[in-house]
Amino acid sequence: MNRTLISVTGLVIAAILFLAVNILANLGLRTAPRIDLTEQKLYTLSEGTRNVLASIQEPITLRLFYSAKLANDLPQIKAYGQRVRDLLEAYASRAGGKIRLEVIDPEPYTEAEDRAVAAGVQGAPLDANQATQFYFGLVGTNTADKQEVIPFLQQDREQFLEYDLTRLVYTLTDPKKPVLGLLTDIQMQYGPGGVMAAMRGQGAPYILYNQLKDVFQVKTIATDVKAIDDDVTVLMIVHPKALSEQTQYAIDQFVMRGGRVVLMVDPHYESEQPPQGMMGMQMMEPKSSNLPKLMQAWGVAMDEKLFVGDRSVAIRVNAGEGSRRGAVDYVAWMQLGPANRNPDDVTTGELGTINLISAGALKPVEGAGTTVTPLLYSSKDQAALIDVAKIAVRPQPDVLLAEFKPSGERYTLAARISGPAKSAFPDGPPPPPKKEGEEAKEGEAKPEAKADEKPAEAAKPHLAESKGPINVVVVADVDMIEDRFWVRVQDFFGQRMAVPFAGNADLLVNAVDSLSGSNDLITLRSRGRSNRPFEAIDQLRREAGQEFVSREQELQKKLQETEKQIAELQSKRKAGAGGALLSAEEQAAIDNFRKELIRVRRELRDVQYNLNRSVERLAGWIKFANIGLVPIVVAGVAIGLGAVRRQRRSAGHGKV
Repeated sequence: MNRTLISVTGLVIAAILFLAVNILANLGLRTAPRIDLTEQKLYTLSEGTRNVLASIQEPITLRLFYSAKLANDLPQIKAYGQRVRDLLEAYASRAGGKIRLEVIDPEPYTEAEDRAVAAGVQGAPLDANQATQFYFGLVGTNTADKQEVIPFLQQDREQFLEYDLTRLVYTLTDPKKPVLGLLTDIQMQYGPGGVMAAMRGQGAPYILYNQLKDVFQVKTIATDVKAIDDDVTVLMIVHPKALSEQTQYAIDQFVMRGGRVVLMVDPHYESEQPPQGMMGMQMMEPKSSNLPKLMQAWGVAMDEKLFVGDRSVAIRVNAGEGSRRGAVDYVAWMQLGPANRNPDDVTTGELGTINLISAGALKPVEGAGTTVTPLLYSSKDQAALIDVAKIAVRPQPDVLLAEFKPSGERYTLAARISGPAKSAFPDGPPPPPKKEGEEAKEGEAKPEAKADEKPAEAAKPHLAESKGPINVVVVADVDMIEDRFWVRVQDFFGQRMAVPFAGNADLLVNAVDSLSGSNDLITLRSRGRSNRPFEAIDQLRREAGQEFVSREQELQKKLQETEKQIAELQSKRKAGAGGALLSAEEQAAIDNFRKELIRVRRELRDVQYNLNRSVERLAGWIKFANIGLVPIVVAGVAIGLGAVRRQRRSAGHGKV
């Protein structure tokens, strides 16, 4: 048989086998175990996710509405869509048949598009008429017909993709609405002024309170409580000024049993209203709140006599008197941006600006077994600790700014605390407080306790240390919940409309939401992005841009001078002939200046071209290395091996 025919037939069969293996692998091995070689293990499920998937009891259906055909014209979105699909297939594979995944392409004007809209998936318009909508959302349902929706899977939130997906699955496996216990003296349900203002028709609930009610089942906890009910998922403690030992013990044991806490303390709560009939005592009444005993046991502390001032993020206010009155930076009030929040924590990763008012500084306690992770923090070079006494009576922002001296230290303003902890009451529950006249005289019998009177937490055994890692979020500011510091409330046809200008409520809702899940869900953190930029090229581009801007400014200045000189010459008219003629010398000068103008513009273009050429050259080498170098190396190795084999064969024939 002809050797050429055999070779061609072999190549055809090899090509067919290659295509067949790839097609079969794509269809049948999508859910098979894979090797994850990415730097941040983007395709490896975390232990928390694996535990949540293993705990699924009833089947769950996940429907990914993804406009696959439209994504062909959007390469970046298409790559992210494949990333989401791969991750969902990994979920389905790991869940052992408890998750059923459906991928639906809702093409325009189809029943699939109607299903997407009905389920709450949001479309992104791709044309000016908004006729073509791009869908990229996830809908999950369980056997009880409970539905959870991610309306649009935004690529900007890719680092929290695993958290969002696991959160959706966890919510479907535990459909009960989380119970938020609210322990505070601030009457948030009535608004500033409390019950009396509400009775006069002047009160309105805090906007934050309404938002918490929309997401959680809010349960009011008395400030003299002796035990925290087991149905409370998260306990939110706001401005605890004078909690009894019994109440603090109840909180302590709640945390030791695995309860989660959001604690808000403050060295100076500026919005605090004095008690009714105590207006004259306002100056003497301290406005701080702290729980030093409990916080010490949890591994964090706050000095309630000091607040954090920060010049770089200070909010401008009107200050001064008379003619000296003007806008100044009030270092006690801070507007925190992206540089002042933890981008890797789900609580703060996607927040906007946060306004804090005379906030305290949180410091880890040495020797504590817990981990304190900052969520919000001041700048490093422009912050300092300031005595509360300077703003306690009559704040003077201009004086405070003039006396401000940065310490060169960064301060933590909000933190997440996790890890094993010991009880703040190592000797057990505190004795009940003695009432006036209750002490028995020596030799007299003490009155017997009533049957229904029990010491704090007597029904449960005392826990000297936590059953597992504790989960607490501490925020060193209370003023941030006040409507005036983060939201504008407008009246719209008799209804209150809230227009936020800061993300204060988002921070607290995120904190409660992150703590309301299981421990496995709380441990999930950001995972990085699959879209990795070429850092070397970006650095070259930045350097080229800086050099170009510098040279551009120099040439632009020269260009402006040349144009100015031309304008000056043209403005000089000779008296004769109606003042419209220029002398031969002036006309020659104008022509020279115009030539200079053209030369400067050409040089400006050359500068930009030359500076970008190094970037393009490096990009070309990288493309060549990724696209051409590997095949060339493989071909070279193959040719080398072929030459070696041919040489060996020739040597073998020679011996014979």
